[in-house]
Amino acid sequence: MKKAAKKGVNVTAKPHPKPRRGDDLPEILPPRYDIVFKQVFAMRPDLLKSLLKSVIGLPVGEYGRVTVADPHIYPEREGEKSGVLDIKVVIRSKKTINVEMQQKKVAHLRERIVFYCSGMVKEQITSGDDYDKIKRVISIAITNHVAIPEDDAYHHRYTLYDPETRSEFTDLIEVHVIELPKLPKIDDGSELWRWSKFLTVKSKEELAMVAKKSPSLKKAADRLLSVSRDMRVRARLASQELFEMDRRIEMREAREKGLKNGLKSGLKKGMEKGLEKGTAAERARIVRLIERATSLDDLKRTLSAKKPSRKPGTRSHEKK
Repeated sequence: MKKAAKKGVNVTAKPHPKPRRGDDLPEILPPRYDIVFKQVFAMRPDLLKSLLKSVIGLPVGEYGRVTVADPHIYPEREGEKSGVLDIKVVIRSKKTINVEMQQKKVAHLRERIVFYCSGMVKEQITSGDDYDKIKRVISIAITNHVAIPEDDAYHHRYTLYDPETRSEFTDLIEVHVIELPKLPKIDDGSELWRWSKFLTVKSKEELAMVAKKSPSLKKAADRLLSVSRDMRVRARLASQELFEMDRRIEMREAREKGLKNGLKSGLKKGMEKGLEKGTAAERARIVRLIERATSLDDLKRTLSAKKPSRKPGTRSHEKK
């Protein structure tokens, strides 16, 4: 006899299937990916303001008007990255802020930041302008790797100053580096920690925990959910990941080919040098080994094997 179902509960109901995404990306797209980062912050100035306030110690009035100078979300060409996905912001006092999210480690990051800052200074004036027209430029680099191994601090602020007297020369150039891997596990009470934690979320559960920290983070969590459901964003990110994978494979194959060619060339030169110094019999033996080898690996194994020793008084049966 079948048991009666409880009133109000449909025991035959099937769980609601998850929407098909058609990719291998996680359900919640990591906001530390540059495309996702810009979708969340460049399209929502209110969220961008909250993030900037947590990093830069500027008067609240400075954030009254925040203008994203480069509204482009995607690279123009497949695989293009350098500088295209940064968020360039101009605030009320005409100060320029460049926000860069670095998901993967890049070479010469410090030099790149200095180059970008120099460009933001230079573009403010033209020939004949007075230097007092130059406004402060601020670079914010958020990295998913350790960029400053000298200490354990996850936030650094740099300006031009005298290391002996600690007096600041100028704050016209200011650099902030935020390293997500160094983020303490326990909330340190700062808004910067909470926004950094938001950038590291990997699941709905983690996102829900961060969303409880403040109204701004709740809005950011809702925005990230919306971006994660956007099929165009997912397709673009999947395409970028595929491009990076293909490039890594190509680089690995090029390295392996280079090593193989280098080994072959070195082995040939080494044998030639050895042949010059060896006896006639030894040269003849090596030539025969080379002729019999079916591959480079086969030749390497044969040459590395110990030559069989002969008992005193016996003659070699090797054909000459």
